[in-house]
Amino acid sequence: MTAVFGGVVDTLEVQLGGRRLRIVTERRGPQGAPLWLLLPALSTVSSRSEWQPLVMAVQDRVQLVSFDWPGFGDSDRPALAYDVALLGGCLEAVLTDLTSRQAGPLTLVAAGHSAAVALALAGTWSDRWSRFVAVAPTWRGPLPTMTGWSPGRFGWLRRLVALPLIGPALYRLNTSRAMLRLMLRRHVWLDPGLLTPDRLRQQQRLARRRGSRFASSAFVSGGLDAADERGWWLEQARCLQCPFHVVLATAAPPRSTREMELLAQTADAVTHLPGRLGLHQEFGALLGQRLLEALAS
Repeated sequence: MTAVFGGVVDTLEVQLGGRRLRIVTERRGPQGAPLWLLLPALSTVSSRSEWQPLVMAVQDRVQLVSFDWPGFGDSDRPALAYDVALLGGCLEAVLTDLTSRQAGPLTLVAAGHSAAVALALAGTWSDRWSRFVAVAPTWRGPLPTMTGWSPGRFGWLRRLVALPLIGPALYRLNTSRAMLRLMLRRHVWLDPGLLTPDRLRQQQRLARRRGSRFASSAFVSGGLDAADERGWWLEQARCLQCPFHVVLATAAPPRSTREMELLAQTADAVTHLPGRLGLHQEFGALLGQRLLEALAS
């Protein structure tokens, strides 16, 4: 397996959804240094490679660990009914593995929708975190956000995409370069110059890996949402037993911005950075600098 940010690649076998899944992890930095666990955002193009700009900026001043969520990136992508409980089980397995290897608390840095997955564990795990950082956090998938409907109303879409023949054909249309360009330009990246033909081809290859349609369609349709209403994640934030830091994206879509700002009202620290929902990638170097400053203080 190829390292995506110059670290040591490993695998973790986890029992999830009635299957034994291989979760691909990557670690970089000196043993014994403060540990940051970086959770990739959930999206059609989710991958631990999103953290490369931050990792390159931070270098070896801290120990960095990231992984690919089940159904995404280099991890196993079987045909499963992906939901937040399955992802939460994966995160718990990774946290258990890390705490067994290294004493002391870690800083959990979660981008986008992964912040809601982490908040679901607030009551049982956050006393072992030195800080929880939510970067451009979201709690609803794209379709529930756009329509205001509950995730249950999109179950038909998840079932349709899971069908043989029809499902792959529909998913292929949804991951055309034109569709990916629209998604990335409107919701993820601020600079249109990032949408080069080479970058779009890379994102398309990532989105079209065998088996990717199951977890991706779950995310888009709200199948990975932990709740139907915002009160849930505000309450979970209040359950945190560690300092809570929210990083707001100044150019995020309006609906997402409103939700981030509400969550930020529960935080101990708030940072405003340029960017949209992919600010941890586009402005990863600046984010890394701000987090190092927070660590030093």
